[in-house]
Amino acid sequence: MPVARVYLTQLLLSTLYAGLFLSLVPIAAGVAMLLLPPAILHEWGLHPGRAALLQHREALYWLTAGLMSITLAAFYYGMGRVIVLAKPRWRPAYQTTTLLYMLLMSYGVAIALVTTTRPHYRQCEMYTQKLNGGLREYRGEQFRIELCGSGSDADRRDHIRLRIFDEKGEWRAVRYFTVRWGGPYPVLLDYARDHFAYFDASEGEDEDFVKVVPMPPTLADWLSTRIPLLD
Repeated sequence: MPVARVYLTQLLLSTLYAGLFLSLVPIAAGVAMLLLPPAILHEWGLHPGRAALLQHREALYWLTAGLMSITLAAFYYGMGRVIVLAKPRWRPAYQTTTLLYMLLMSYGVAIALVTTTRPHYRQCEMYTQKLNGGLREYRGEQFRIELCGSGSDADRRDHIRLRIFDEKGEWRAVRYFTVRWGGPYPVLLDYARDHFAYFDASEGEDEDFVKVVPMPPTLADWLSTRIPLLD
């Protein structure tokens, strides 16, 4: 059998094995959340459903990174056993293809993970009014600044999504930050001639929690709204 066909077959099988392995942990966690009594979950500080994902998001990221490292190592080892069968002049091409495929696979897993664990933003009209968003004009062009929130937690912290639309309704920029109701941080957007500022309470008191958004939004802002994970 030609090496190219063996390579493609191994690539498909390795992808299938990697997907099955990475699926085991969320499946096992989901089954455990369903089977364990609510009293035990509450005692451990866990909450069923999406709340658990948000509560332990950072730990989930680290766990996924560890599992992904193991998966990629096994994936490359399996592909390497096929690559050595190729002629020496073709091996660099197969290795490069494998590494690019692994990078693409990691990117896909990262997109799925971040999308799954991202807060559910809602009540956009209320948050827009409450945080001083709405219609603003810069350089003769009108922009709509929309803010949506996830709802405050026990510490009165609220995850906010800020999106900017131009007068044609095109999405031009996005930001994510945290406000703390009743805390020491300002919560209202602060406007200037060529930018506006928001205050991110997630940075901590020792960090620069004032964030500036140039107006009109830049090309980098526009790209970040269209390429996953750049936002």
